[in-house]
Amino acid sequence: MVDGERVAPLAGGLIRAAAGTRDLQVDYTSLSLAMPERARFKYRLLGLETDWHDAGTRRQAFYTNLSPGDYRFRVMAANEDGVWNPQEAELAFSIPPTFMETAWFKVLCALAAGLLLWVAYRLRIKHVTRQLRRRLEDRAEERERIARALHDTFLQSVQGLMLRVQTLLKRLPPGSEAYQLVEKILNQA
Repeated sequence: MVDGERVAPLAGGLIRAAAGTRDLQVDYTSLSLAMPERARFKYRLLGLETDWHDAGTRRQAFYTNLSPGDYRFRVMAANEDGVWNPQEAELAFSIPPTFMETAWFKVLCALAAGLLLWVAYRLRIKHVTRQLRRRLEDRAEERERIARALHDTFLQSVQGLMLRVQTLLKRLPPGSEAYQLVEKILNQA
């Protein structure tokens, strides 16, 4: 029984379980005509375990949480005298992976993660570029403000200086050498 469904072997004895199968129940028995209730069993699932499980007289094996892969269930029986049959019975089956367990899905997830990281990187670059551009604009505006303030202050200072020089020029006697020198400085200013 695989996940609650009875499954019969296909040609060649191979069973292909449904993708996503996790639980397995194997029912087995032996031909013992004298005392069938005293028959003993041991089993193992190749692909999952290497050691034999002594099942005693129980005629079922249960497995849970099986991963996708190829398995071979082997069982041996002992008669009522405890003599083990050297011939094992075998049941081969395969559990295919679900889409989310395939390599393609993992590759797609890796690509999606890479794309997501690339988009996040591009968004971060745009954000940092915008911040830098805003900082540069703020600096340029501050420099212009300082330049205007310096220009206005300097212009006012020069105008004030020119008024004082004109006042000085009025106090000097016209035609004197000092008068001509101050007048020349005033014209240049």
